[in-house]
Amino acid sequence: MSPHSFVVVLVAASAVLAFWVGARFPTLGPHRLAYAVLHLFCGFAAVVAIPGLTDAALGLSADVAKYLVPFGVALPLFTYSFLTGLWLLRLIHRSASGLPS
Repeated sequence: MSPHSFVVVLVAASAVLAFWVGARFPTLGPHRLAYAVLHLFCGFAAVVAIPGLTDAALGLSADVAKYLVPFGVALPLFTYSFLTGLWLLRLIHRSASGLPS
């Protein structure tokens, strides 16, 4: 598997995990728009932090970083980012349709 296809699979897997968490725990997440936007910004900051955390993990050991970076850094941070987007969309949908949050 090429590195590019691995990244595509990793990002798709994180999106699936985020959707699963959102479907499995429907009450999880912010109940106010301000908190949802704050989570969205934190998710964006998490994605921006991935290269720095990758460099820090590479400073530990190359053998450790080979598994730590994709599964211990990128997968959780991408999953959180997708989950915050899902929470924001769910909150907007609930408020637009008049459902309780």
